[in-house]
Amino acid sequence: MKSKILILVASISLLIGGNGCNDNSFLEENPTTFYTSENSYNTVSQVQASVTNMYVHIRYWFQINDFLKGLGTDMMDTPYWRCSGSGYSNYSTWNSSNSNVLGVWNAYYQLISYANETLEGASDSTKIKWDNPGDYSYVIAQCKFFRGFAYLTLGELFGGVPIVDKFYSTPKYDFVRASRDSTYKFAITDLENAISGMPDYPSEAGRVAKGATYHYLSEAYLALATINNNDKTYLDKSIAYASKAMALHSLMTNRFGTRATYGSGTAMNGVAAYYAAGDVFFDLFQRGNLDYSEGNKEALWTLENDYTVYLTYGGDNYLPYPRNFSPVLRNVHWASAYKESNASPWPNLTTAYVGGRGVSSIQPTTYVIDSIWNGKYASDIRNSSVNIRRKLVCMDPASSYYGDTINTAMIDPATREYMYPIWTKFAPIDDWGYEDLTNGGNRSNMYRDEYACRLAETYLLRAEAYYREGDLNKAAADINVLRERAHCSYDVSSSDVSLNLILDERSRELFVEERRWCTLLRMAGTVAIDRISKYSYFAGSTSSYYQGSSAVPSGWNLFPIPQTVIDSNTGATLEQNPGYK
Repeated sequence: MKSKILILVASISLLIGGNGCNDNSFLEENPTTFYTSENSYNTVSQVQASVTNMYVHIRYWFQINDFLKGLGTDMMDTPYWRCSGSGYSNYSTWNSSNSNVLGVWNAYYQLISYANETLEGASDSTKIKWDNPGDYSYVIAQCKFFRGFAYLTLGELFGGVPIVDKFYSTPKYDFVRASRDSTYKFAITDLENAISGMPDYPSEAGRVAKGATYHYLSEAYLALATINNNDKTYLDKSIAYASKAMALHSLMTNRFGTRATYGSGTAMNGVAAYYAAGDVFFDLFQRGNLDYSEGNKEALWTLENDYTVYLTYGGDNYLPYPRNFSPVLRNVHWASAYKESNASPWPNLTTAYVGGRGVSSIQPTTYVIDSIWNGKYASDIRNSSVNIRRKLVCMDPASSYYGDTINTAMIDPATREYMYPIWTKFAPIDDWGYEDLTNGGNRSNMYRDEYACRLAETYLLRAEAYYREGDLNKAAADINVLRERAHCSYDVSSSDVSLNLILDERSRELFVEERRWCTLLRMAGTVAIDRISKYSYFAGSTSSYYQGSSAVPSGWNLFPIPQTVIDSNTGATLEQNPGYK
């Protein structure tokens, strides 16, 4: 049942082990009420509710908060006209008090807190009687998974961090940083310990299983190898775990699911067809298609956002992508040469066709819009007009341009920036994707499950591991598995393979899915600096208002340790990462 994973039981607020965001001690897991692990875990249902809370907590960081997906990287940023000061990639504004970075730190230590308290509470055999040993094993496995996932993420973003492996009921102010190597190894130990308690496939929609565990183990060993001069033992482990995930799951290569018959040919307002037919990549992102239980063998871990769930539980059980990522075409104006007194080029201004009711709080970079699709990389179903809507047709019958493709020459230069492509995977192509319209919705949000990870990314992890081992033929072969699924006219060769090619392929396949900041910083060295300096939205700006955007601090390749964390840890010194004061 999908609903089970989404129930945030009222008693959860009494079960959490403190709030890492508000306490004076930044890692302290101090209960905010008189409920503790000693008196809050008395029944199996209480433990299960606490596990559910971890899913509810981490879902926000996959689907609502867009920062880790790549704001400020080579992928996307706040557009010029939406900025009150500067974008995320303006590093003249970055410091150890960066609120986005603090939010990430707090969120993942809170997840660790939940896992530690649940592990302690669930293990008290004097209070809790488990009728089914498998239920107990799965609870422990999920706690270990989430704690390992949290430390993997923290290690990728911050380097070495304090390891907290127990629940603290009193304040502690003398934490010290472990090395990045030790942080990754702690994450690996947790994830490996989780395997035995995991089912092969999700026990219910939204739960983790062996596939997701193998996936993050592959990523963790790859991260560990990277900081150890591409150690072959670790790379072999990364390859082996990726292969284990592939043995359980498979890529979707044929049309499937709820809209498998969607194709071109449907006219709108009498205008002839303008979309390509649907394809398997289109199918991957149609509601009703994302869960393993719905026939999607590629899904490793999904987040549940069906509209029925939203109507029952409310909260943030939705995806805000149409609002955040779509252009504000209702504010686009005709250029003077094309002005018409009583006509607008856009159909009703907020239709699904133009991305819904977008507010353009996020805009893709030129790198994502054009660069990765140039030349021999253009022919690719991921770049087809059904998956990226680059050309829009004038739908206003009153206009003499009715039926014509809108081009930038028609648009006033003052509002030309408002117009950019619309990715169908986060802005439905028609109203079939907006289930809330009959209940007052305005095409701002979509109600569809979301991927936390899918097998396509596992292939790219393995390709990177092969590349780091020097086996370029196998690296190219893994990349070409995805390119052949995408019906690309060009298969890459071993001589093409590089970290930049792998990052480009991740962009083509995983835009707004992967944790892009984790990917770039995990690769270490100057990878993040080089990509941001070259491709960020603000890079190369000649406006004094945005200058400094590409001025990435020398030696910068990690997030700063939040200053409030350093200041609160009065019993020991936490060293700041290089490049920050």
